[in-house]
Amino acid sequence: MSRIVGHLDLDYFYAQVEEVESPSLKDTPVVVCVFSGRTEVSGVVSTSNYKAREYGVKSGMPIALAKRRLSGVQASFIPMDRGKYETYSDRVMEILRGQTDVIEQAGIDEAFFDITKRARGDYGAARALALELKAKILKEEKLTCSIGIGPNKIVAKIASDFKKPDGLTVVTNEETIAFLSSLPTNKIYGIGPKTAKLLADNAITTVPDLAGAPIEKLENIFGKKLALYLHNASNGVDDEPVVDGGGISQLSRIITLKQDTHDPDRVVTELLPALRDVHEKLVSRGLFFKNLSAIGILKDLSQHTRSTTLETPTDDYVVLEREVRELFSVLLREVGDLRRAGVRMSELQDMVDQHSLTEFTS
Repeated sequence: MSRIVGHLDLDYFYAQVEEVESPSLKDTPVVVCVFSGRTEVSGVVSTSNYKAREYGVKSGMPIALAKRRLSGVQASFIPMDRGKYETYSDRVMEILRGQTDVIEQAGIDEAFFDITKRARGDYGAARALALELKAKILKEEKLTCSIGIGPNKIVAKIASDFKKPDGLTVVTNEETIAFLSSLPTNKIYGIGPKTAKLLADNAITTVPDLAGAPIEKLENIFGKKLALYLHNASNGVDDEPVVDGGGISQLSRIITLKQDTHDPDRVVTELLPALRDVHEKLVSRGLFFKNLSAIGILKDLSQHTRSTTLETPTDDYVVLEREVRELFSVLLREVGDLRRAGVRMSELQDMVDQHSLTEFTS
C-alpha cells in the first residue's frame, strides 16, 4: 500500500482570522503587528493578507516601513492576539483529527497528517479526502487552507506551498522527481537563506543540482548528517513518520449542533457521542483529568467557555457527564444560542502517577 502524507497550511492565518471576525476588512490591506510599545509605530509585522503583500508588506518588516508603503491606502494595523488565534487553531486541528489517521501539529497554522489507511493507498481517494477537509474547514471556521499531498512529509510540505492561497497539490510517488525538478533549493523543507547561499556558492541552485551533487561534496560543506538529509530530500526520499505529539496536555472535541439552541439538555444530548469518544481516548492513554471546560460557539463564531477544577483527578465518565451538564447550564444562562459545542479536559495526569499518589495519601 502506498504511503500518503499531507501537509495543511492555513493561509495568512492571523490576518485571515481578523477578516473572519470583521468581514469588512476583506479586500483591504490587513497587517497583524507585534507592537513593542515604545512608539505608535515601533515593532514588526507578524503577518499580512495578500492585499497588503501587493504593496510589499511582509512578515518581519518594521511597522513604520509597512505604514509608509501603505501610505494613503485604507489599511488596518491590528495588534497580534495569540490567544484568539490559538482558539481558531485548536478548532481546525480538531477537524483535522477527525478526518485523518494521524496528525502532527507543526505550528499554530500548520500540521502534517497521514491518510494512508483512510485513502487505502489511493491518491485519487486522497485528493477527495483533502477536498472534503478543505470544505469542512471553510464551512465551519470560514478559513481557507492550502494542502499538499505526497508520499512523504518533505514532498507534502513543498506541495502545500505550491498553489496559495486555497490550493491543493497532489504529487504521487511516480510524479515526485518531475515535481521537484523545476524547484530552487530553498523550496526544500529546512533550507534557509544561509544554507541556500552556501549551496549557490558551490554552483548548486536547483533541486536537480542538489540531487546530483556527490554526497562527499555535501559532507565537506555541511557535515554528514545534514548532507545525508539534503541528498535524500532533493531525491524525494523521506522515511520520517507522521507522529502524534505524545505527552498531550489536553483532550477536546467540538461538534456542530443540528440547529442553534439555547437548551442545555439538547446541547448535552447531541454532545454525548463526542463525550464518550473523548473519554475512551482518555482511558486508552491511561490518563486522569482534573480540569474540565464546556465550550460554546455562537453564530458570530465567538467562543465562550466555563470551567471547573475537580478536587481529585478522575477518569470517571459519570463525573464527566455530570460536570458537563452543570457547566452548560451555567454557560447558557449567560450567552445566546449556541451553534457549536464542545468539551475540553486538561490538567491531565498519568494513571500510574495517580495510583501512586492515591496509595501514598492512603
